[in-house]
Amino acid sequence: MVHKVIYSHVDLKALQGICSNADLRAQQGIRSDERVFVRIVSLESVRIAHESYALLRQLVDLSSCLTPHLDLLSIVACLSLELHKVEHDLLPPLQDQEAKLEGRVVQALLYLRNSAITLLHLGESVREIEEPCGPFEEEPEDGPVSGRVKEVGVVLLDTADQILKGTHNIGLLKERVPHLVELISALMATPVRFS
Repeated sequence: MVHKVIYSHVDLKALQGICSNADLRAQQGIRSDERVFVRIVSLESVRIAHESYALLRQLVDLSSCLTPHLDLLSIVACLSLELHKVEHDLLPPLQDQEAKLEGRVVQALLYLRNSAITLLHLGESVREIEEPCGPFEEEPEDGPVSGRVKEVGVVLLDTADQILKGTHNIGLLKERVPHLVELISALMATPVRFS
């Protein structure tokens, strides 16, 4: 069995090329019937995680690779997709200047609240799989992915709850959206280090 260590999505793409091309396999010293054991150390960002998961899943399904990290990568992939949904599907309709707390806006706020809860749960799962960054890991600016996920989830949940409970109007969300988009963008760009 051949062992390959993955440090980025580019490494996974290269591995895909090797596993799907008999000549490249031979050049790498991998027999056609030999499986490749894949160890994922890191990814360049949360944003790419769902693509990396799909690629690794395909390699495992083709029986050319083995990895104990598929489940770990799926957690980060789910996080990536949930953040994408919040950023591109849920926040834009709530930013409409004429949005009123009725119908589709209430529905979008409820979805936003559910996404916040999902993010908080995913953040706990990420905390268990990521490599700690040192003594300041609780600080969202310098900390690991899980610290930033918690920050985004708490702000989303607090905002949605305050508006849905009537303690604030939709204006609160409009005030917080630029900060939320900034937090989500920073989180999506954060490198992932697996323990």
